[in-house]
Amino acid sequence: MQFRERAKVIQLIRTVYDPAIKRGRAELVGSLDKDAPEIGATLRQACSPAELAEIHAYLAQREQALSQDAVRQAAQDLPAQMRMAEQYFRLGGDALAGTQAAEIYAAWEDLKKVLHKSGYRKQKRSD
Repeated sequence: MQFRERAKVIQLIRTVYDPAIKRGRAELVGSLDKDAPEIGATLRQACSPAELAEIHAYLAQREQALSQDAVRQAAQDLPAQMRMAEQYFRLGGDALAGTQAAEIYAAWEDLKKVLHKSGYRKQKRSD
């Protein structure tokens, strides 16, 4: 089965042998909403159990790739977010500043441990 990602949908295509042309041809089995992919009853009936397993595997792999991209993006955005938080606390914060500061310290300690274990050491700044 092939999966084609279009603007808003994922098309599910199977190749079937056509004796008239003596080769395979693509047959559209169905489509899934790209933002909320759910396998409906019609699609379940149109697919074999092996094809359904392939669809589930594809969706799981796609979800994992999307979450990895989100995690990577969060790590890339973190320095800018930290600079903005610095300004927030420098200006005095608000009523929740103390709670937020405690959460930041806890998260920062966890992040420092992971950075250290992963081999990323603190580097001297060249200000």
